[in-house]
Amino acid sequence: MSRRRDTVTRAMEAAQSGGRAAGYCWLEHPGGRAHCTRPPHTDRQHVDYYNGRTSPTDAAGTEWFE
Repeated sequence: MSRRRDTVTRAMEAAQSGGRAAGYCWLEHPGGRAHCTRPPHTDRQHVDYYNGRTSPTDAAGTEWFE
């Protein structure tokens, strides 16, 4: 007997797998709507270089510590 996962769980796992396959840390921001887009790292600082920027010339967007 196989267990069926709901659609939301499968979508979350697929997004995480895609982010990691792209070479990102991909830890989700505690408030949501951002993921760490740094390469895998051992420090506690996380940065989403794409989401949360206030202008197109900003180098980084959302930053947080784990």
